[in-house]
Amino acid sequence: MMNSDDLDNSVGTNIKKILFLNCDSRVVESMTGFLCEGSDSYQIFAAVADDKTTAIIAGEDIFLVTLFVADESEFPRSFLQKISAEYPQLKIILILPPDNERLRAAVPAHSCLHILTHPYEPFALVHLIKELSSHKHSHGFTGTLKIVRIEDLIQMCCLSGATITIQVNNNLQQGRIFIREGDIVHALCGELQGEEAFYAIMTWRNGAFETLDGISDSNVSIKVNYQYLLLEAARLSDEANRTAEPETAAEPVAEVAAENSRLRVLMVEDSMIMAKIMATMLKVAGDIEIAGIANNGKEALEMMAILHFDLVMLDVNMPVMNGRITLKHIMIKSPCPVVIMSNVGSRAPETVLSLIDLGAVDFISKPVRGGDFVRQQQKIVERVRRAARANISAFRRFRLPRKSALPERRECGLQAARQLVVVSSGCSGHGALYRLIGGMTQESLYALVSLNAIPVTFLPSMSEHLGRLIRQQVIPLSAATSLHAGGVYMDIQKRSLLLQATGDSVSVSALRDEDDFEYGPGYFDLFLSSAADVFRERLLIILLSGAEIGNLDGLRYVREKGGTIFAQEQASCMIADFMPPVTQEKLIDKELKPAAIAGAVAVWLQELEFVLDWQIIGS
Repeated sequence: MMNSDDLDNSVGTNIKKILFLNCDSRVVESMTGFLCEGSDSYQIFAAVADDKTTAIIAGEDIFLVTLFVADESEFPRSFLQKISAEYPQLKIILILPPDNERLRAAVPAHSCLHILTHPYEPFALVHLIKELSSHKHSHGFTGTLKIVRIEDLIQMCCLSGATITIQVNNNLQQGRIFIREGDIVHALCGELQGEEAFYAIMTWRNGAFETLDGISDSNVSIKVNYQYLLLEAARLSDEANRTAEPETAAEPVAEVAAENSRLRVLMVEDSMIMAKIMATMLKVAGDIEIAGIANNGKEALEMMAILHFDLVMLDVNMPVMNGRITLKHIMIKSPCPVVIMSNVGSRAPETVLSLIDLGAVDFISKPVRGGDFVRQQQKIVERVRRAARANISAFRRFRLPRKSALPERRECGLQAARQLVVVSSGCSGHGALYRLIGGMTQESLYALVSLNAIPVTFLPSMSEHLGRLIRQQVIPLSAATSLHAGGVYMDIQKRSLLLQATGDSVSVSALRDEDDFEYGPGYFDLFLSSAADVFRERLLIILLSGAEIGNLDGLRYVREKGGTIFAQEQASCMIADFMPPVTQEKLIDKELKPAAIAGAVAVWLQELEFVLDWQIIGS
């Protein structure tokens, strides 16, 4: 019955054993030639499909059976039923006559069965065999997970580019959803097929599902993207539930209102695992839901046309369309709050800063393994909530002036600073920050410290980035730094640095080790308080879009010591949540448009010099 040709004399555990059943000898010979090209080792067996053949499958450790069926009369029903029941992990390729739906319907369910039809391309068969054999020793885990919703499973399979069948059972009904390389291509449910079958399955109120390797049906009846299918299925399911449930009085109205008040996030992330981690972090907050997950920028733009959402979380490095190109499209076609999410790697700062310059509202670091998960989750949720309130229509892209209009490059002198300007800015205030520093006068003896909402690892890149724009060296602030006249310094908003006067100089000291990046909420107030102690009325605080204000103790102390506080005009801020509390306590001396801030600072410096000169004369 059996012809066995050892096609590879090499000895080892990596030989893949294939059984061809009911196959012409010439086909076996040609398949052998194709399969043995390259580095893979195969051992081919040929036999006739009957009950005795199961002994070969067991005795020779066959991992794949290719069964050829010339016509309906030769269909080995009992043999297929037997091996499907006894060898659920055996991979089967079934080659059937064309256009024979009755024969297809007779094929028993098997988790690892693939169907081709005559006439088939030999190379297609070889490719399928090699693809299946590459997974022989890496089946992974199998089982069930009851907490996963079928919508989540489908989305995970599509995001990962899987080729898989999802079988769904509901009492006496059964349906199948076929996913090929991340696209839903076909669905069956009783006599229904295509989108109609998909929606029928997805609107079942309960049931059980399992995943089957590969696709056992080559039909393509669905040609729309999976996001649309899931959204439409959700809509139909909601309608079905509303119809099935009896009307009640006021309670459902409150539930609907709560649902509508949730912050809806569109996540654009090519890593399925990271997308699920981020989605979990956001959803546990209770007031945030995931409107959709896109695998790249192109998918995101397509989803934006059909989804309702409040904010986009955008990855930087993605296939097909990266974050930079995607953000440009968003800002041109449908501006909305965008938060950049990225790993804090060596090249991340320059990329993230360029995206912020294009209109991104904020940046968050992706969660890292080994970190405090709860703390990371709290920070991410807090910044997403804040960014969602951004007034994106206030964004004005900062454009470099012509080279002829740029100031001459200036260097920091050695004279101690007599006045200090401290600027507090979120990522949404970078444009106003560039305009402010680039437009400030060079003659006065002030130093400027910019406190920004960036990771501490971004300081060198942000300093260099700003220095190129204003043609001046920008120095990252650190312990032992001295503030000199004409100097521009940069730090983050919540680090434990203080200012202190030593003789005629002003230097920076640290409350904690500089390598300790666990920021405290009171550090911003402590820094402002130390600056007020040193500079008193010679201190100017400027609050730009997204500014940190601490708990207001620092700002109150600045005013108490005679300092001045300017703020960017609320209407021009993308994020202006700092304005109500400081306005309520009447802490702001002037509220200014971004283009007017530099001029107002120049006037303040001139008036301050005049006052100081009179104080010297008077003394």
